[in-house]
Amino acid sequence: MGNFNRFGNMSPPEEIMKRSYLMAEEPFHIVGNTYFVGNTWCSSHLIDTGEGLILLDTPCLSELAYLIDGIWKLGFDPRQIQYIVVSHAHMDHYGAVKALVHLTGAKTFMGEVDVRDMAEHPERFRQMNEKDEGRWNESFTADVALKDGDVIELGNTKIRCVLTPGHTVGVMSHFWETEEDGKTYRVGIYGGAGFVTLSEDRLEECGLTMEMRKVFSESIDKVWDEKVDVMLGNHPFHNDTYEKHERVLRGEADAFIDPTEWRRYLQELRDRYAEFLSLTPEEVKKMYEKTSFFVYRDKAIPDLEWGFPENAVRP
Repeated sequence: MGNFNRFGNMSPPEEIMKRSYLMAEEPFHIVGNTYFVGNTWCSSHLIDTGEGLILLDTPCLSELAYLIDGIWKLGFDPRQIQYIVVSHAHMDHYGAVKALVHLTGAKTFMGEVDVRDMAEHPERFRQMNEKDEGRWNESFTADVALKDGDVIELGNTKIRCVLTPGHTVGVMSHFWETEEDGKTYRVGIYGGAGFVTLSEDRLEECGLTMEMRKVFSESIDKVWDEKVDVMLGNHPFHNDTYEKHERVLRGEADAFIDPTEWRRYLQELRDRYAEFLSLTPEEVKKMYEKTSFFVYRDKAIPDLEWGFPENAVRP
């Protein structure tokens, strides 16, 4: 029984969660008008539309300062964020939305199914947001509840939103075009790839049936034929964000451009998901007790006075 690589438990150990500054990363350009402004754990992407900024996903509230700092470092004013688009209703993707709206006045977008789920089950979301002592991530009500196939348009950018449920009931994947050096590239993000939420315990907790496991597979099939030249992830380890950026720094300017990666990624997701479905509930629980966070980013290890966390998988 493996750890399912990038689709297993990638949450930071408690020691890192308490010291979120250890997850701060430098922002950087990806392709065209698209930039990375996320942290070690969660991705946030900034799009410069020429008529304002679009932010795809926020971090948890405790990481908001590093998001804002990253936007400034790239030469943009965070107050120019016009739209905040949330991929799905998990706090590590929406935790800072209300605070950021308070600072910028930005309009917010999220899939209508997740919007409804958040509104109809406030106690469940409150419990999720309060479960970590000292970490508060506010729920929010999106200004725009997106339907499958809706297009978000601002300036030079049109983002097509595709409903791909499974990770949550209302996950949305996003696709848009960007230009660089006279070439047009199609960018894509699969909205939610982890399947810990499909364990029997989590499904019961959310009031969902085992049918959601079939829905997850159908979502992969739904976007299989999408044309994607630049695949991004809503977690950096989903698309090897930092490894690609390091290749760019070594002179490989097109490291993020790979039209074959989308299907390779989705096939890997299919294969790991099939393994997951073969496990007993006890095996699933045991697997998710360990985090693989450091496998994908180990820069924080030397900063920990207490050494390597006992429940972490060593790189």
